[in-house]
Amino acid sequence: MKVIDKAQIRAFLLNRRRSLTQQERTYLSKRIVEKLKGLESLLKSKKPALFCPFDNEPDITPLFSCVINTVGFVILPKVKGDSIVLYSVQKMDDLEIGSFCIMEPTNGERIDPKDIDFILVPGVAFDKKGYRLGFGKGYYDRLLSRTEAFKVGVCYSFQVLEALPIDPWDVPVDLVVTEDFLIEGGKKI
Repeated sequence: MKVIDKAQIRAFLLNRRRSLTQQERTYLSKRIVEKLKGLESLLKSKKPALFCPFDNEPDITPLFSCVINTVGFVILPKVKGDSIVLYSVQKMDDLEIGSFCIMEPTNGERIDPKDIDFILVPGVAFDKKGYRLGFGKGYYDRLLSRTEAFKVGVCYSFQVLEALPIDPWDVPVDLVVTEDFLIEGGKKI
């Protein structure tokens, strides 16, 4: 039996994600956003943290205005050193290209991860138990270990695998949302 490691999985799925055309990404992203808009956990959230898409990740930016209109702000990540710091943002003009060419907040109130109640999490892959594979730098692993928020992984359906190799520090998400299905408690719903 051939053992596949995280680097091999990452390379394969990044290549597949990067091969999506803009038209495919737009179509799949709209379907994902519609599913996210219907999540009760997001609808009830008082301090939701989202992310700015990068490297052909699903475009969840249409959610920003929905959240701002409902809550008054959206919480977004900014890389500082080897950590992610969260800031509340009230308008999209408060974003600029930052670390790794990802849009990041330029100002806003700093938010303690312990205070958020909902977080969308990007990933290169997720498995059916909610474990994720990122870019390998550990930014989100460190962030997720510091919050009790409801954690929602966001990806395309081809990025969901049966199981991923995991490390002791990996923090699973509570729910995975794709364009085709949701996974909660190890089951597609």
